[in-house]
Amino acid sequence: MDIAGRMVSSIGICAVLLISGCGTAQKPIDDAAIASGVKARLVKAFGPIEARQVSQFDRGADGQTITYISVTSAGGVVTLTGEVGSKLAKTKAGEIARGVPHVVRVINNLSLAPGYSDDAVGGNR
Repeated sequence: MDIAGRMVSSIGICAVLLISGCGTAQKPIDDAAIASGVKARLVKAFGPIEARQVSQFDRGADGQTITYISVTSAGGVVTLTGEVGSKLAKTKAGEIARGVPHVVRVINNLSLAPGYSDDAVGGNR
């Protein structure tokens, strides 16, 4: 086979491989299902999570719970925002989100509730 014949043959093989690879497209990520899965696991671990942010004054001195967590997902990247009672709770929430199927990455933007964080009580929570 001459050089031109080998080039045509090589081009044909590449075209077949390229076309056959197109049929293996990945299923699109269902961000709504990911966010729902993260929320469900957070509720299971921490109890009810309020649908709105509550100020420390409204919460009261005994309100040592997660008061507000918003969960969004875009392209499998989960973003957690809101307020938690301790560094431990923040870390745990991030780990829970990472454990949900199809989560690519977690951006943990949770903040510590003023007056309720483990910083305020010496890390005992």
